[in-house]
Amino acid sequence: MARGAALTAAQTSGDGDRAVAPGGSPRPQQGRPRRLDLRWPTLGMVRLWTGLILFAFVLGHLINHAFGIISLDAQNAASHVLLAPWTNPLGGLVLVTAAILHVIVNLYTLWRRRTLRLKAWEAVQYLSGLLIPVLMLDHALANRLMIELYQANTDYYVVQGFFWLAAPTYGIKQAAALIIAWTHGSIGIWHWLKVRRWFARARTVLLASALIIPALSLAGFVASGNEILREAARDPELLAFLLDDANWTPENLARIHQIYLDALVVYGLILGTIAVAWAIRRAKAGIGGARVTYGEGRSVPLLPGATLLETLRANGIPHPSVCGGRARCTTCRVLVRHGFEDLPAPEPTEATALHRIGFPDHVRLACQIRPETSLSVVPLLSPHATAADGRRPGHLFGREQLVTVLFVDLRGSTGLGEARLPFDTLFILNQFFAEMIRALMATGGHYSNFTGDGLMALYGLTGRVEDGCRDALRGADAMLARLAALNEALKTDLPEPLRIGVGIHTGEAIVGEMGPPDARTVSAIGDTVNITARLEGLSKELGAPIIVSEETMTRAATTLQDLKPIRRKVRGRVEPIGVFALAAVPAEVL
Repeated sequence: MARGAALTAAQTSGDGDRAVAPGGSPRPQQGRPRRLDLRWPTLGMVRLWTGLILFAFVLGHLINHAFGIISLDAQNAASHVLLAPWTNPLGGLVLVTAAILHVIVNLYTLWRRRTLRLKAWEAVQYLSGLLIPVLMLDHALANRLMIELYQANTDYYVVQGFFWLAAPTYGIKQAAALIIAWTHGSIGIWHWLKVRRWFARARTVLLASALIIPALSLAGFVASGNEILREAARDPELLAFLLDDANWTPENLARIHQIYLDALVVYGLILGTIAVAWAIRRAKAGIGGARVTYGEGRSVPLLPGATLLETLRANGIPHPSVCGGRARCTTCRVLVRHGFEDLPAPEPTEATALHRIGFPDHVRLACQIRPETSLSVVPLLSPHATAADGRRPGHLFGREQLVTVLFVDLRGSTGLGEARLPFDTLFILNQFFAEMIRALMATGGHYSNFTGDGLMALYGLTGRVEDGCRDALRGADAMLARLAALNEALKTDLPEPLRIGVGIHTGEAIVGEMGPPDARTVSAIGDTVNITARLEGLSKELGAPIIVSEETMTRAATTLQDLKPIRRKVRGRVEPIGVFALAAVPAEVL
């Protein structure tokens, strides 16, 4: 019941005004007002939104630094706009709260991990995230506390004077800290956005921005620093004047530095405690008796308390995870063959992701489930899957549905190669297949696979079955038309025109992605596919290019007054089936 309730809640929230029954089908509203969803934000949402706030803060600083290319005056003037959101009490509170929450959530995320085997980008992001408080805390304390406690002036003249005249190494450290913070945030933004459909189009612009902004910022930092150095060369008392005027006395700076050291000790104790506790937990957990059977029989021990993704990585098994295990991309999806009932119900984050793509039963996200008992899973995507793969609908991973299947076969293809060079034969075949594919694309068909000197196509994968039947008939007509044009274009190269046989049938079939992990395509298997192949073969016997089953013609709502179905036995069926032998597709279908 818990699993069903979780999925139903996600389905309701994902479908707007529609209520969704536990079975997944919409049910009509009963006139009740829609209730506001007041669920607490997930850890992932907290991490994302606090990260975006901090990234906006860093972005504003970097852009502000870039104005130093013009002058120090320009930097100061820009700061009144770019840094204004954070210098008022409300903005300062939001910033500090976001920083604290972001650190807490990420430390908790690290604590929950049962293995530290990470992808390179994940390792860089975690390490940079741990370093940022160490590198930037003193600068943040100096700016905030100097204002609050000592009413100090922290404009760019004072800060740059301190960095370039009083403590150059400190200035270098702060510049490095800002770049590390930018790198940390950019990695997070990149992997948040890469699952979006438009990301591929914007990728170059985003990457260029990620490089240009810090480059301009460093250039502005150096340019305004050189301006300070030039002024100090003209006036040796400049630094003393700036610090005294801003109330940056040695005593005040010493107190701020002591607060920074105390904060570092606390931060270090927190990290040390987490590290020791993590190591103790790992040592106590050991390896239990439960195991994960992955794919076609590979079995590895289950890491207690770990997500399935962590267990796979700890055992050196490559498994896709574009978003790094945050339930955004769904590329880590697995089909649970055995042990599904023992898994805990999906949490809201996973339930929403599963519903968004429309996964069938027994599909879960490896980055979210933490199995406690043995289970057997099958990966549904290649380890090299992309974000686009993660957006593919769940029905592509196998379900039984009504579908219209079309087979087309090139007649006499064996004779094509007897009097031609292999290159010439290949050229003709490629031209033929290209025209057939164009006919499919123009009529809503889906190319499934090549079958020797022919191909198989599916119609009605989405939408109404009746529309799929009519589209398949239009597809057959388009094939004949394109074949006639191809014969005309190649008439000097062909001893006789190319001919085809087409078979069309509608029925239940198992539809889903099939083939090797790196070269899967959506296809269908089952009795319907076999019957369609037999119908295509009947075109030779009946002397007609198109053989359509009575089932397809009936569902297409097409009546042929002058033509009755022919009853024919096909291999694999006990009872004969009704078929129509057509020289052309009826005009009423087109």
